[in-house]
Amino acid sequence: MSVPITVIPQAGSQKPITRMEIFGFGFGGLANNISSMIVAAYVIYFLTDVAGLSSAAAGVIYLVSKIIDSICDPLIGALSDRTISRWGRYRPYMMFGGLMSAVTYVLLFTAVPLPTAARVGYYLIVYCLWSVGFTLTVMPYQSVVALLSDNRQRRNIIVAVGRLVSAPVGLIVAFAHQFADLLGGGDAAAGWQRMILIFAVIVAVSMWVCAYSIRRFDTQEIARQANASPEGRRYTLKERSAAIFGNRALFLLIIAFGTNCFADTCLSATQNYYAKYVLGDMNFISTVGTIATVLTVPIFIAAPFLTKYFNKKDIFKVSTLIHIVFPVVLLVLGPEYERLILVTYSIARASGMVCNIISFMMLPDCVDFGYRLSGIVSAGLVASTFYLLQQVRQRPGRFPIFHRPGDCGLCPQHRPDAAGAYHHRAVHECSRHHLRHRLLCRDVALPHP
Repeated sequence: MSVPITVIPQAGSQKPITRMEIFGFGFGGLANNISSMIVAAYVIYFLTDVAGLSSAAAGVIYLVSKIIDSICDPLIGALSDRTISRWGRYRPYMMFGGLMSAVTYVLLFTAVPLPTAARVGYYLIVYCLWSVGFTLTVMPYQSVVALLSDNRQRRNIIVAVGRLVSAPVGLIVAFAHQFADLLGGGDAAAGWQRMILIFAVIVAVSMWVCAYSIRRFDTQEIARQANASPEGRRYTLKERSAAIFGNRALFLLIIAFGTNCFADTCLSATQNYYAKYVLGDMNFISTVGTIATVLTVPIFIAAPFLTKYFNKKDIFKVSTLIHIVFPVVLLVLGPEYERLILVTYSIARASGMVCNIISFMMLPDCVDFGYRLSGIVSAGLVASTFYLLQQVRQRPGRFPIFHRPGDCGLCPQHRPDAAGAYHHRAVHECSRHHLRHRLLCRDVALPHP
């Protein structure tokens, strides 16, 4: 399994990537996760419970920002492939996109004393800008993995190290409420802003460390070689698109991973409200996050070794089956069995991370397949297609929480005695979505070794 599998010239043109370079590159995963995971878990909560927006307004902001994000994904992916700069193709986006992401990250979690309409406009603009900044960093970060090595097992290690470096983010997300309370001293708005400011500094610094660590593999000369056809001209977008169309491996991976993300989003979108209004205890999130983080560290370490002996597709399917246990328990027994839900939810979080890391280990293989189809290195275009289409499948998972909280008495203006309604509507509805998509995810045949 450790033999070279790719004919991408750039992947084998340098000396093998060193351990320190792999470790430094992993900081890009830390930067992306500490930004995206906090936003995914808490931005709707912040907008409704701290910034004072209605759940409907928060839903509109989320939807519009993701439409903008969907437009930017393929544009940035295609543009990064065609870029020739002193820093190469992908590193400029990682360095300067990291700065943009950090600044807008702070602005997004800042409570502004504006009239309601102006406040909605402010958060809409800032959320859209943050989405663009995040795309500028995450797209090149995922694209460049295929160019760092021509050895499949080494690539798996590169992906796993990125997850390991960012593993503490799970604890950060789990204890975000407590951290914000500590920094705010009773002022929730100030606490969230100060906490995010610390995280933003980590985002900016980490992306520069990541870009510096791979400077040997993304240079101006390599960028020129990758963009020059045998006739000496630059490749057209139509020629590059051949790396996508007909790439069956890519589209099956998108279906499987997108379904996985949809199922996870159905539950993560409800966890804050479930903990606060059903259990009346926000420590539930911290406990689950701590357990899941403890479990995922050995999982990330073991993942590259598992791929030596087992098919990635089979690892993905087994993890999906384990993940299904949680929604089954929630549907059959209901949310009253807190301890059992805690255990099954923690296991589900851990198995979900296995599906996640295996999916990203498959992505460089899809770049290889695209190169075999087109003869052109279109890592950015392949990665952006992967992100775009999996997000299309993921985003509807958040929609139930935008209209259900108001129906269930969970809007900021009407919250008492909501547990029963929330149990029957939001939790059960999302559990059904989760179970259905997990079953579909398991049946997708991924043509990967």
